[in-house]
Order: sequence, then structure tokens, then C-alpha cells
Amino acid sequence: MTAIPKIESIDWVLASVAFEVLLVVICVVCILLIREVRKRQKLYRRFPGLSSEGLVVLSQKLDFLYCQPLFADDPLFEKLIQGSNFQEILDSKDWARMRLFFEETEKHRDMSFLFSLKLDEKDVLWYELHCFTQHVSVSEQQYVCFIKNISKEQQGRRERKNLQDNLDLILRTTGDLLWSMDIEKRKIRLLTPILDDDLKYIPQSTGGVEKSSIMPEEDAILLDNLANRYIRLYKSDRSIVEKKVVFPPVKVRLYGKDKSLLWYNVRGLMDYDETGNLVFQGVARRLDVMMDNFIFDSSQNENALFSAALSLPDLRVFWVDREYHILGANQGFANDFNIIDLDSIRGKILNKVVNSKSQLYFNKVLSEVFESGRRVSWTSEGDKLDKSMVFNVVPLKVEAGVVLQAMCVYSRRNS
Repeated sequence: MTAIPKIESIDWVLASVAFEVLLVVICVVCILLIREVRKRQKLYRRFPGLSSEGLVVLSQKLDFLYCQPLFADDPLFEKLIQGSNFQEILDSKDWARMRLFFEETEKHRDMSFLFSLKLDEKDVLWYELHCFTQHVSVSEQQYVCFIKNISKEQQGRRERKNLQDNLDLILRTTGDLLWSMDIEKRKIRLLTPILDDDLKYIPQSTGGVEKSSIMPEEDAILLDNLANRYIRLYKSDRSIVEKKVVFPPVKVRLYGKDKSLLWYNVRGLMDYDETGNLVFQGVARRLDVMMDNFIFDSSQNENALFSAALSLPDLRVFWVDREYHILGANQGFANDFNIIDLDSIRGKILNKVVNSKSQLYFNKVLSEVFESGRRVSWTSEGDKLDKSMVFNVVPLKVEAGVVLQAMCVYSRRNS
């Protein structure tokens, strides 16, 4: 019968000693780790906003000493950990700039230093460095650096700059401007400046402005009426915001240099701003070409000149037949009476388009022209009209001494 081997008893004293030694080692390691964490926290306390950056410590001679984290998935940190120094990693220009930055660290503690690491011909990484000096002895100091890879941020900045440069180029060469109107408050915010006749920025023409400061009262009312129309459309179909439905344009006048009037084609859409408010916003396109007015035959030089005259923003023109049906008009006349669609007034009787106060004087002068067959000029005085007016009417198409039509031209004086 086989004998069962005898199990020796455990030396509990030896095991107890080993356990105590292990416990001491664990405590020492924990203490060292806590000290390291506190040391790092103390360093980061100098730059509380940089807690996510990597930490690199350099000697007084700018030799690499150590970094945290020790194992970083970043080409720059990998090169430093493998024994390279900044002089070897950077090109000569960046290295010279960095040395000067370190030499003057105490003069600009809150400033950052940007440098790049070229991996190959096309791949370049960008870094941002903050630094302060730490004295380890009376005669020795170290450079404590917080380094962050900002390649994505830098690429985003370049893309945004390129977009902004392209936008500025478009706006500066076309005279266009971007605008936004708060639907509730009816305040206009110019997102880009108004340009004068020489396509130069008019000072202080951006930001929140009163409509009366950038356009005549008639055009401001016209723009409000347009917004009202689109609000009603929005209430019936709110999907127009998500669909980015662009509404048909309307022509308005904006003040240029020295209050001169300039024509703009305003086109926009409904959207929400950054605070969730409903806005009507878009582009105002500068009109340097002739306006779309009612003309007979644009192929004839006389009519081309006539169309150019109709485009003048200070001039209101319309013509009627003997029954006072409107046969044609220009955009200035339409804006004067808050008419969005110029073509919609063709054939309408004058008193259905103009306000009653203006109609009274228009009819008086027109009747005199139709009866006499001669040109008549009239100037409003006192408070007859909201604004003083110079009104001229000339007869058209005289057949056998009968005036068939009359053309009315007038301008308002802004008080």
C-alpha cells in the first residue's frame, strides 16, 4: 500500500512578513502616484484651462526631461519620448522662434506659441504651446510646457477664413449685402456693411439698425408688408423653414453715401436665429443694371433711354389713359404706395392704387392736362401732403387735338 506524502505545515510567520512587505510596497507606490498627481495638479494650476493638454518638461538647455502622459498617441510626443529634441524635430525657422519664446517666457506668461511639425510634403500638424519656468535649485530652472495638437482647429480656422475671404470678395465686387429682420420686433440687422457708389464700406452700417436709417419710409413699409405675407404663408405651412423656401424678390431703395438712394433686389427666406426666434433673412443684391419697368420696345434707343430714366430711385413715374387706368409705372412709384408686385397695378384705376390724399391732387392736375392738352407742373405747399412734392404731367399721343394718355413724373422732398 502506497504511503500518502506528508504535507508540511505553512510557515505563517514567513507569509505574514511577505504580506507586510507587499503591503508596504503598495503603499509606497500609491504615495508616489499621489505625489505625482499632486505635482501635476500643482503644475496645471498655473494654467487651469489647459488640463487636457500634454505636459512636457525641458531642462534649462531645452533638452527633453519627461512628459505626461508617458505614452501618447501623437507624433510629436512619440518623437520626444524616443529621444529627439525640438531642435531636431522642428525646421530651423520654428526652432529659432521657439528658442526666443523660451528666453522671454517670463515676459509673456499668458501668451501661447504656435508651431508646426512637418511629417511629409502634404501632412503638417499644428501645436499650441504654453509655458512657464520652474526653479529646481538656486542656479537651475526647468521649462514646463503644455502642448496641444490643434491641427483640426487650425484646419477649421483656415476653412472658415477661406469662406470668409470668398464671401468678402463676392460682396465687395457686387455691392451685395446680407441682412436679417426679426419678425417679432421688425428690427433689421445688417450682417455685412452697405457699400457706396465706389464699392467702399459705409462706416457703422452693420449690426442692428432702424429701418428708417437705411431706407425711405415707403420702402420700409413695403418690406414689412412682404414679411407679413410670408408670415401668413409660414403659419399655413411651417415646413417652409426646413425646406429653405426662397421667396420671390422685391426691389427696395437703401441709402448710400450722403443719403443717395441705391436700388437693391431683396431676396430672402424664413429661418430661426441662434436663439430660436423667427427671422426673415437673405441677400440684398445691388442693382447696377436698368430696372424692370414697363417699356414699349427695348430694342429702340429712345426706349432704352426711357427705361434708364425710369430706374432713377428718386423719380416716380406712371402714365394713365383718359379714364385714369394705369398703363405703366416704375418701381419708385410702386414703392411709394407699398406695391410689392409692380405688374399687378397694370390696368387698375389710379384711385385704387394711390392713397386718397395723393389722389386728390393727382386727379386735379391730370384733369387740367387732359382738358388743356398742355404740360402742367405743380408743387405741394404746407401740409397738403405728408411730404412736399414736385409733380409734372405731360400729354401723350395727341390725335386730332385729343390727349389720349398722360405721363406723370414726380419726386418727393425728404424733410
